[in-house]
Order: sequence, then C-alpha cells, then structure tokens
Amino acid sequence: LTNIDLAIGQIKSEIPNLDDNFSILFDMVNRNSKRINQLITELLNATRFSELNYQPILINTLLDDALELAKDRIDLKQIIVKKNYTIGMRTISCDKEKLTTALLNIIVNGVEAIEKKIGILSINTREEDGKCVLEIIDNGVGIDEETQSKLFEPYFTTKQKGNGLGLANTQNIILNHKASIQVESVPGSGTSFIIRFDFAE
Repeated sequence: LTNIDLAIGQIKSEIPNLDDNFSILFDMVNRNSKRINQLITELLNATRFSELNYQPILINTLLDDALELAKDRIDLKQIIVKKNYTIGMRTISCDKEKLTTALLNIIVNGVEAIEKKIGILSINTREEDGKCVLEIIDNGVGIDEETQSKLFEPYFTTKQKGNGLGLANTQNIILNHKASIQVESVPGSGTSFIIRFDFAE
C-alpha cells in the first residue's frame, strides 16, 4: 500500500498540467488505499483490546470524517445522505481514529444494503437523557431477527465476499469507549444503528 501511494505521488509529479479528471482518479486511489489499510487493521484488531488515545471531539465532526471516507461508495450508488445534526452539543471523549473506523463500518454496511439510485442514508445526532445519541439509518433491505442476533459475532456474514469482522470490530471499539450500540430493523424496511456515548467531563 505504501508503494501504491508513493507510485501515485510520483506519477502525479511527472504529468504536466494535470487536469481535473486525472486528479479525481488519483484521489480515489489514495482514499481507497487508506480504506484497505483500515480493513487490514480491522482484521488484526477485531477481537483484541487496544489502548485508546482519548481526546475531546464533536460527534458531528467524526461523522463527517467517516462520510468522506465512504464518499466513493455513496456516489457510486447515487445515495442521498440526509444529516440531521444537533449543533452545539458537548464533546465526547474518544479515540478519533478508532471511532471513525467504527462509524465508517456502519455507514458502509448501510450503503451496501441500499439499492442504487433510490437509497437514503439518514444520520441524526441529539442529546437524550444526558447522553450523546447517534443514529445511522438506511432504507435498505433490512435484517431479520436471526441475523440481528448474530450481527456482531466475529466471522458471521451474509455477504458473499464478507469476512464477518467489520461489525465485530465496530462493537469492540464502541464497547471499549464505554458506549452502547443497538440495532433495530425490519426486513424490507431498512435498518437503524443507535449508539449512545457519555459526554466528556
């Protein structure tokens, strides 16, 4: 992956008057190289506790970072993203890199469940009962009860090319932040992931 990134940088430097179309393609390679690197990290960390590097951050900022990483997939399926952020909420204390990865996993799962051109991904943040609450809602195919009960088990997957570690790692990260995660879904009616964090003291 490092060699890919270095090669792209070298090619960009050697092409005179680089036009916008090439720039978009190069940026796509760089973003996906970063995404692959994160997937490899997930494989290594799916069931392993790792020390967290806490810092205060706004949940809305984390979500925007995760959405940017998923931009290619969202654009490819022509999905509409509806953000209903509560502005002015307090920060949460978290490991920015790890929690961004967890949120990205949920967003990508939602994108993969949505049909092309008719998809809507709704992301809501709010304060409720003294907690920072985040909802990621898709209008995809939904999940049956049996699948929901196994959703966070390592190596369980319903995807043909899935490894079953993305959501297992996601739950691991969120629980390590002393937060909670739950899933609400009805087959044919989409899926909601609800995460509740404590605010930073």
